[in-house]
Amino acid sequence: MHERDVMRAWSELFRGKGTTADTLASAEALLSSLSGESPLHLRLANELEELKTGPPNRKKKRTGSQQTK
Repeated sequence: MHERDVMRAWSELFRGKGTTADTLASAEALLSSLSGESPLHLRLANELEELKTGPPNRKKKRTGSQQTK
């Protein structure tokens, strides 16, 4: 499978749908079809990990103008 085909299938897999165990399994299968050295593999692997664990918690810094007194 070419990278273009993987990207198309990846987009279709997550378009407007919730993330389920089946979609994650399908994403893993797509990922395994790419070479481990591929930049696309790295990007999608990171995206898949984020989908599994959720986005990182980032605290927003409050500036002086945003603080209430």
